[in-house]
Amino acid sequence: MIDGLVRDTRFTTFDGTLSLATKHQRPDRFSHLESPDSTMHRIPRGGGYSYSASSFGENSLVQEMTCFNRFIDFNSETLTLKLEAGVRLIDLMKWALPRQLHFPVLPGYPLITVGGCVAADVHGKNPYKDGTFSDWVKQLTVFHPQKGYQSCSPEENSTLFAMTCGGYGLTGVITDVTLQLATLPTPWIALSQHRVGSLEEAVRELSSCDADIAYSWHDATAGSNFGRGIVYVGQWTKNGALPKPMKYHPMTANTRARLPISAWNGLTARVANSAVLLQARYKSKISVMGVMAASFPFATNVYFHKLFGRPGLRETQFLVSEDKMGECSHALRKLVCDTGAPTMMLSLKRFKGVQKSLSMSGTGYLVAIDSYRNARTDLFMHRLDQLILDVGGQPNLSKDSRIPGEVAELSIASFAQFKQDLFAYDPARTMRSELSRRIGLS
Repeated sequence: MIDGLVRDTRFTTFDGTLSLATKHQRPDRFSHLESPDSTMHRIPRGGGYSYSASSFGENSLVQEMTCFNRFIDFNSETLTLKLEAGVRLIDLMKWALPRQLHFPVLPGYPLITVGGCVAADVHGKNPYKDGTFSDWVKQLTVFHPQKGYQSCSPEENSTLFAMTCGGYGLTGVITDVTLQLATLPTPWIALSQHRVGSLEEAVRELSSCDADIAYSWHDATAGSNFGRGIVYVGQWTKNGALPKPMKYHPMTANTRARLPISAWNGLTARVANSAVLLQARYKSKISVMGVMAASFPFATNVYFHKLFGRPGLRETQFLVSEDKMGECSHALRKLVCDTGAPTMMLSLKRFKGVQKSLSMSGTGYLVAIDSYRNARTDLFMHRLDQLILDVGGQPNLSKDSRIPGEVAELSIASFAQFKQDLFAYDPARTMRSELSRRIGLS
């Protein structure tokens, strides 16, 4: 008997490429979380914004943690905040900003949960400067049905801590997290934009800037326009008034896919990219905005994702070392242009990560590519996997719904050690998802 309502629910990856039905529980107290049989396969779920199926799987009970959303304790001397794993990023920031505090590592959407950020070890707008989410985690608690509640930190139970940060829920359910907050310099960000003609030019711009926010956007369509783009650089700045509350349109995997067909194709992608570049030419070079708007740019403009419709999109993110970035950008241009790949846009960030799990680790450039789906998509992704291996890149598992297990094993430096530690920690492999099945960890 499972306490707490259990029903059959169909889950879909945010990119729309995988959907399946399984058992679903939304516990709102610890007794509900603990109530399923301890041998039952399960996986925790936060907001459901992963592109990969890391929070659901066939024959696994999905335990959605969004009801675990309380703020537990705040230490005003150390600026550490203990909260439950289901707290959303927007609620964290709404709590922090009036207290002149902020959290430096914020991914692009405000409804992602803190537990989900830990499980994927997400990055923000400047991972080279701020690191990844796990760098700001001081302590966390993990519930495993056969092991109970376990506290861990970089100093206490450190192996479990390292496996859980970037472990995609495979060590258990994160119930609470203690975060290190930072003092808010000002509620405003001045975001400047500078047009560039190639990926190589963007790399030079990003490598020479010392900013609080730094990333680029590029046209990734096949042809002569490939690589044209904009480098965005943000700095804290002062403004007399407080920013207005950010207005945004909540979006889920289901609402993203309401259109029956995709509006994106080769023609519309080229037109949209040209419009972005044209707008940048005549728009003010510096825009002053609130920290929330600067942190969550996709929240206020949902049309890019919604126009992919029910067919969905393909996204790949991977890390390339600094000394291989030139080779990578040349090979990527050749691959896209030679194959007429269905790529739309590409972005770059400087990156620095140290976590030793399934998340990215090392220093270099993070490359993100979005593609619409057509007959050439799967072949392009297969050849892109080989390119990643050729340049020694590391994929971001949360942003790709189809990375094969052999690619993950070859490209993630700590994969073998993580697998060994995970199987020793939980030989029965109680925590299972579609992602863990795909990459050989179930």
